[in-house]
Amino acid sequence: MTRIAARLAVVAFLVSAAARAQQPTDPINIGIRMIEALAKTAAAAGPSGPEPTPTPLPAREPKPLEVQPDASSVDAIVTALYAAVSHGPDSEPNWKRLRALFLPDAIVVPPKRPDADELAVLDAAAFEARIRKYIEGRKERHERLGFTEREIARRENRYGPVCQVFSTYETVWSPHETPPFARGVHTIQLVSDGRRWWIASLVWDVERPAQPIPPELLPR
Repeated sequence: MTRIAARLAVVAFLVSAAARAQQPTDPINIGIRMIEALAKTAAAAGPSGPEPTPTPLPAREPKPLEVQPDASSVDAIVTALYAAVSHGPDSEPNWKRLRALFLPDAIVVPPKRPDADELAVLDAAAFEARIRKYIEGRKERHERLGFTEREIARRENRYGPVCQVFSTYETVWSPHETPPFARGVHTIQLVSDGRRWWIASLVWDVERPAQPIPPELLPR
């Protein structure tokens, strides 16, 4: 039985009962009793009609992309190396960021100087001291300051947690200058401990007329 039919049955019952009891047929009294009966029936049956559809909550906005940690991947640590050593004329390399890229016993081998008898093999601290000395020397000679190195090509050979990177670079005084005043190739030996990548060794040489960078290490 539908709710409407139930309500009509209640009305019919009240009218019939009133007639049997020979109650006055005052339309006002009968109407009041009908309204009260309908109200009780509706309250017992609950709200009529379909259940209201709840308003959906607004979707959460996606979280902003996090900056990739320096040592989280091979690309991240190589990118961080170039960013850490580059600096403007009124600043210095990011020493803290640079130190954090190297293993404690990592080695750095810069190009052999023409007047040197042997190669210089440095640790990360000695590498930092060498860069500081270079900057101070330019200041004393009132030479142009600032230094930007940027990668222009890369070749990677990786096996498990070990990776060898040939990273070709160019050097300019400021980021927007062209052409570069120097180019060269870094060889970077990387190792992962399962949590992050480390620079185990950094060796490089500078391009010279007698030693051009081979095509396979230049941008394609």
